[in-house]
Amino acid sequence: MQSQEIAGHTGVSPAETAKVLQLLVLGGFVTSRRGSKGGFQLARRPEQITTGEIVEFFLAKHSVEPEGNCPVMCALQETVTPGQEAFARLTLAEVTARFPRRSQKDLAVPAGAK
Repeated sequence: MQSQEIAGHTGVSPAETAKVLQLLVLGGFVTSRRGSKGGFQLARRPEQITTGEIVEFFLAKHSVEPEGNCPVMCALQETVTPGQEAFARLTLAEVTARFPRRSQKDLAVPAGAK
């Protein structure tokens, strides 16, 4: 699938989609092929990739080290941990089964909303 098509399905700008796809290639989650028949595809089957792996990759790539016993960072860690555990079990196959492709109309931002 080409990045423009992915951007259209997700409602994310083509430029931002291209940046995320580059990171996903770097993380080994997708592969890319150049050329007129090129595009991106998953590096493994969707049942073999968890959202937790992807979240961990992005957190490791752009992590912020907590400052000792900072109450804000401690509270954030306590809040985030259950979500990370759920993401660790959730596969891409499950995500796509729960949320079928939406049309451009469904992805449109309502007037006045930002």
